[in-house]
Amino acid sequence: MSQLLMVWLNDEVQLSKKVTSFEHDFSNGYLFGELLSKFNQQLNFEEFSNKDVREAKMKNFQLLEPTFKTLHISFNFQIADQVIKGKRGVAMQLLYQLQMQLQKVNDPHDVMMHAKTGKYNVIQPLMVIRQPKDQFDKMEQDFFMQKLNERNKAQKDVNLERHLGKFTTFAIQQAEKERRLKIKEETEERNLKEEMRKIQLNKLQRNMAFMEDWNQKGIENWKKNQQIRHKNKVNDDKFKSTMQKMAEDRLVQTQQFLKGEMEQQIEQFENRQKEEPVSLGLRNKMMNEFMRKERDKRRRKMIVDQEKQTDELQRREYCVLEKLKQQSRQEKEIMYEIWRAFQCKEVICENRQLRDDNYRNKQELNVINQKFKEEEMLRSLQQEFNEEIELQQKRQLEINVEYKLLIRQQNYEKCRKLVEILFEIEEQVYEHLQNHDSNQINEQFTRENNHLFEQGMELIPYKRFRTYDPIKELKKQENQNYKQKMFLAKMEMQDYLEGTGAWSIYKAQNNYTLGNVVRYLIESQFKITDEEEQELNIPYVPFRGSLIGFAFSGKRTISELLSKKYGITVLCVDVIINELLEYISKYQQGEEHSQVWDQQQIELGQSISNYLLEGENIPDELYIKAIVQKIKRTFNQQTFEEIYEEQKEKCQNHNVRTVKTIDDFNEDGINWEDFHRNNMINNKPYCKGWLLVGFPHTYDQAKLLEKYLTNIQPQDEPTALQTRLQEAARIVRPNEYQIVPRTKQESGVGVCVYLEMPSNEMCLRRAIGRRYDNHNHSLYHLDTNPPPVDNAPLIERIKPLYEVDNLQEQISDKNSYFMTQIEGVRNWYNSFESKCGSNIQNAFTSVDASNNYERVFYDVDQVFQNFLQIQLNQIQQKYQAQQNKILEQEELLKQQQEQEELDKKCQYKQVQLDTLPVKQPNQALLKYLNSFWNQIENKYMSLQNIFKGFREQREFITNYQMDVQRKFIDLINTPDEKFFFIRNFQEQYNEFILENPDLCEEDVCKEELHQRVDDLYDQLIDIIDQKKNDLTVEKSQIQNSQFIENEIDLYLLYLKQMLAIELDRASNSIQLLNDYYGALEGIELQDIQPPVGELQLIDSDDPQIRLDKLIADTLRIFAGEEEIVEDKTKKGAKQPAKKEEKKGKKGKEEEVIKKELQNAEALNAINLEKQIFKERVDVIKRYASQSILKYKQAADLLYSKLDEWIHYTHLTEIKALDAISNLFRGYIERGERIQKEIQLQFVDVIVNHEVLNFLTPIPPPLTAREPLSKDRFSISQLYYLIEDLRAITSTHLLIDIKQLALLLSRSSYGVLKLSPAQWMRVLKVLDQNGYVNVRQICTYLILLQSPVPKEEELQMYQAQLNGPLVSKENFVNTPAWFDEFEKVSEEENTNYFDRIIYIKELLFFVHKDENDQLATKYFLDILNVKGDRFIDFLFQNLQEL
Repeated sequence: MSQLLMVWLNDEVQLSKKVTSFEHDFSNGYLFGELLSKFNQQLNFEEFSNKDVREAKMKNFQLLEPTFKTLHISFNFQIADQVIKGKRGVAMQLLYQLQMQLQKVNDPHDVMMHAKTGKYNVIQPLMVIRQPKDQFDKMEQDFFMQKLNERNKAQKDVNLERHLGKFTTFAIQQAEKERRLKIKEETEERNLKEEMRKIQLNKLQRNMAFMEDWNQKGIENWKKNQQIRHKNKVNDDKFKSTMQKMAEDRLVQTQQFLKGEMEQQIEQFENRQKEEPVSLGLRNKMMNEFMRKERDKRRRKMIVDQEKQTDELQRREYCVLEKLKQQSRQEKEIMYEIWRAFQCKEVICENRQLRDDNYRNKQELNVINQKFKEEEMLRSLQQEFNEEIELQQKRQLEINVEYKLLIRQQNYEKCRKLVEILFEIEEQVYEHLQNHDSNQINEQFTRENNHLFEQGMELIPYKRFRTYDPIKELKKQENQNYKQKMFLAKMEMQDYLEGTGAWSIYKAQNNYTLGNVVRYLIESQFKITDEEEQELNIPYVPFRGSLIGFAFSGKRTISELLSKKYGITVLCVDVIINELLEYISKYQQGEEHSQVWDQQQIELGQSISNYLLEGENIPDELYIKAIVQKIKRTFNQQTFEEIYEEQKEKCQNHNVRTVKTIDDFNEDGINWEDFHRNNMINNKPYCKGWLLVGFPHTYDQAKLLEKYLTNIQPQDEPTALQTRLQEAARIVRPNEYQIVPRTKQESGVGVCVYLEMPSNEMCLRRAIGRRYDNHNHSLYHLDTNPPPVDNAPLIERIKPLYEVDNLQEQISDKNSYFMTQIEGVRNWYNSFESKCGSNIQNAFTSVDASNNYERVFYDVDQVFQNFLQIQLNQIQQKYQAQQNKILEQEELLKQQQEQEELDKKCQYKQVQLDTLPVKQPNQALLKYLNSFWNQIENKYMSLQNIFKGFREQREFITNYQMDVQRKFIDLINTPDEKFFFIRNFQEQYNEFILENPDLCEEDVCKEELHQRVDDLYDQLIDIIDQKKNDLTVEKSQIQNSQFIENEIDLYLLYLKQMLAIELDRASNSIQLLNDYYGALEGIELQDIQPPVGELQLIDSDDPQIRLDKLIADTLRIFAGEEEIVEDKTKKGAKQPAKKEEKKGKKGKEEEVIKKELQNAEALNAINLEKQIFKERVDVIKRYASQSILKYKQAADLLYSKLDEWIHYTHLTEIKALDAISNLFRGYIERGERIQKEIQLQFVDVIVNHEVLNFLTPIPPPLTAREPLSKDRFSISQLYYLIEDLRAITSTHLLIDIKQLALLLSRSSYGVLKLSPAQWMRVLKVLDQNGYVNVRQICTYLILLQSPVPKEEELQMYQAQLNGPLVSKENFVNTPAWFDEFEKVSEEENTNYFDRIIYIKELLFFVHKDENDQLATKYFLDILNVKGDRFIDFLFQNLQEL
């Protein structure tokens, strides 16, 4: 298949180069492009380059990629990379696919026809290919070139990557180690916390289970005791009732017995009465007496009986009692049981009381235990809180170290870019010296590059042409670097106006009078346009402020208190954005709305929503628009009268209350509750307004917010008027005047209060220590407001308010960013202030937010109270000013009426002429003159395009000459047939010697061979002469092309335009001065006289004559003279009369002007303007003459150089031919074969003749640099390491050993690659209760590989230091024992790096005290260690080393 492809390429297609190797010939892609172009598929073949450099290969394959894609050939960056690197078989496979596709597109017969006739068949190709999408095609092509460039990098990038590879690898390894170590530490810490939490939970669960069992047992025992108690009570009641019943029964029996006995006696008495009968009367009498006696007897008896009965009853009762006392055994047993029951009852009651006391004591003990447990849990939470704070502080230190490393990396990147710029400048200088064939750098070239470098612009690269048609190449590159070109043209125009740089051949003058007039015109008209600006329509409110600060510095708390006190509206950006998004969502969903939809809100909400949906940050301008719209929606626009009436009404209806100051509280001791209650009293009734929380926090946001609120520009930026005056001053400068500094104005924000925190730790403590109870919705803080311990299980129930893992991002990162931006905000608001009389309130105020919130609120409130007082005073002053103005207007109107009445009474009114006011130009004239100057300025600024043309012409001429030289050198180095003839003669001669060795010794044969050498010599001479003739013809064609003459013609056209612009500027400037000063003197404006004639270039072979004629016409037209035309029909016939007449008219006009314009300042300015014009015309003439002369000299130098090259080439080849001829003749005379290979090399004109390359001087020695070593730290590494160690060092010069191990494991710079655990083992040698002395570890790291000094060496070193305290100079200059070991070897062509001096300076820096003195004894004690080297002493605990 390879042979078929060879035949197809060499015979059918007939490429420009015979294909012998697919891998080598097609490696640069040029032949692929030629092959495709022959089949009419590669229309941009002229852009291909047949070079074996990387840029040419990349460009060729970039052009080939879309063509291969169009032909459906499998081609990607991998195949292209393999073709470039010459991988075997890849190019052949690609050519095979290409042959198959091209035969479908173009028939082979058409190709053969094209090879013979140069024309293709007009038949359309069979394969119609759909055009791809432009965007996809561009993306695919960019991806192709990106991957191809990655696989074929430039040598500079490869060297840079190779140089930085070890650093990048080390950085990646360190980052990976750091990440793994961090993950491991976090995992261990998380596991430890989880285990501790599980232990605490298990303890709590066990305690709770024990308490539940204890409570359950207590309840059961109590129930049992209650049951026993109830039973005992029932038994007691039964016993009592039984005993009572027995006593009652006994009493009843006794009463019945006594009653029966009495009834028996009564019955006996009645029976006796019945047994003794008597007469009735007597009986009655006797009966009565008897009855009386009986009655007395009975009475006495009854008394006696009653006494007896009483005695009996007492006796019986006594007996009963005695009997009761003398109880029976059973009764005793019963009584014993009763006693025993009572005793048991008392015991039981005592036991019950004891159990109740024990239960009560246990309950109290449980409460105490629970309280103790709550205290322990609170203490553990506080301990975890402190540990978390320490961890966050360590992370903050790590962030600071990483931030330093990032800054260091950024500095490295800046240095790398600076080095790249220096290399680019070096390349530019080299190209400049090569193109100008000189070893002196042009001053204009240096000036241009300095201007570009100062402005931070990219340098303009030199144009390198790939073809011999530079005109076509220039057209392609004319739009490149447009910005830099216009900037350089602007700077060259400035040099021309100021007489500097290339135009320093004259001393430039300036018309200060004209400059003052122009300044007055611009300022007068600019004030009018400035008053026409639109109003912002921001509603006025007296309370305006912003509250900014760190995260968790108390902004929300203070803003809520201010809102509660003054009733203001608090504006939070996130709340406003959420409201907008909710509003736009309702609008998009079509929900009903009570009000009309606000179109501005809808547009703003849609913009913000689009940014959020695309995952991009919301621009600051949208934030500020949302804030401004919120202010406009919240407050109504009011006139000043309405504002004053509202303020007056509220002040009248307000009752002022007494408010104490902080000094009043300090006398009796501050009670913060009373102090805060006192601060909440509001004596400012008119205080409506808004407070912006957490915004702005950058300089740009503050500037943009001020623009939308008040449209005030910052003081450090020039105003529009100053910018306009600077633009006009470029053409003509006014007298130096002092710019009046702008007074401080009142900001639209009013007051920006910055809650300043002394450290980031307080923010962390405030955030991490917050705890929230979901049960009773209470908020606690472990530091300032700890939860109560007598409300178990409250502490177990509370949870953190924020995720601790997110606090690093929320606090540390935000606060770090805010710290970098706060200075910008401070600088912005320091240019504003609110002032009313002697009361001044700065727009930016800092408040210490580390105090309690009552004191912080008091300080912030004092600021806003002062601002409110200023606003109220301003309203009152403005109202009084308006009233005074009304009174003045009324008084003025009254005076005018009185004056009119007085004038009516007078018949005549005499006015002195000297009291008439000076007439001033009206606004219409000033506006016209300002527009007239704008026209002059705009037309004159077009000079920049002319200077741009000058520069491009210089560059084009230089590049064209270089291109001609390269082309001529290529023509010189064109191969010819000399080598073929020499080789052929050598082969024939050697063959003849082999066949006829004896014949070669004859003289006739030698003469014949010498004759053949002469023939060969003549033949080669003819070739050399023909080459000389061809070079001469080529040189003649170059010389006859008149390239320089055409460029001089173009240069004269530029000069013509430049002179026309200068002429127009001078004439119009004089006209402007005439009009302005004429208007001051009351002279009518003169019509602008058109110029007399136009500038024309005459036809002449001498450019100097054309230049002189152009300059003369310019001066003539400026003088107002017409050109004298000679009449060729009549010799000497001219028109002197008309000229004199015109001169006379002109002279009369000038006389009239001189008579009318009497201002001496104006006349001097006009004369000076004429003088400046003539000087500029003269300097243009001189500069143009020099430039034309330089162009001619450059052309002559080129032609002479070509002549030298032709002569030197011819002479060199003849000398080489003579040497070969003598060599052949020597072999003929000796009859020997020509063994060595004879070859006539092409002449290398550049190297041999040194025409284009100047001699390179010996380069200066490089700056001293330290060779890197893996055994010890370099000086720069030690410097950064010591700085990192000092950053984590305490005031006692001690470092925490864990932090030190972590830092050394990350910042070892590849010298000591140890893990943190290994470093911990190493640092145990220096351990001082968990800390390490920073001076000790720094000393050992500095002298890592140095030997430990012996006792004699230490004594000698101490004697040489000579004193207990040593200065830096003495310490550095004292020889030490480590000098020989720390010495570095010298490098060739490089200054010596004295490492010893730097080592001693670092040691002094580490050990010096506050007075810059080093304590000798302490330093020597640190050096006095055991071991051969310091590294041996330091790593004695590490077995691996």
